[in-house]
Amino acid sequence: MIEVSHKSFQFQQGLFNRLRFKIKNVSNVPITFKIRCNNNTNYKLDHYFGLIHSHQDFDNCIQNNEAADIKLQGDQLEIQYAEYTDPLQDLKDFWKSRKSLDHVIITIEVLDVQQQQKEAILAELQLKSQSLQKELQSIKYQYEQAQKSAVDINYFNQFQDGFTVGQLMIVIVICLFCGGIFR
Repeated sequence: MIEVSHKSFQFQQGLFNRLRFKIKNVSNVPITFKIRCNNNTNYKLDHYFGLIHSHQDFDNCIQNNEAADIKLQGDQLEIQYAEYTDPLQDLKDFWKSRKSLDHVIITIEVLDVQQQQKEAILAELQLKSQSLQKELQSIKYQYEQAQKSAVDINYFNQFQDGFTVGQLMIVIVICLFCGGIFR
């Protein structure tokens, strides 16, 4: 019989918020509604009850009390509604004598925006840290490979520097002499 424009209301903690919402009568008969909140200390509505003609909308607002430090988990609005058959009956009297089993529940959340921003920054820093760790490991591997190559080159240079020209000539003569003997 009714549709509500929001499934939940989200307020930012520490800020004064005012949210507009619509209640739509999707039936062919007039509907009356009554809104109850389980935490009237922290939230205020423009209209707590009203009448909506067939296929019409009803605009309403909810606001939070910015000074209220304690927000309860599970805050919610309950919108009770019923067919309104007697246009002469006062809406207050109608709801005093009746409780409708037809209702819609809308949850209310209070978001800690600063905490969400901190968590987003922390997640971003963790991703950057992981990326830097991978880059550092790659640089370390490249350094180790360069050091290994430098050791190999240094060993070859030591081998070359270990022989003088005279010593090299003596080795050649001995090789030639041995080659002649074994023939």
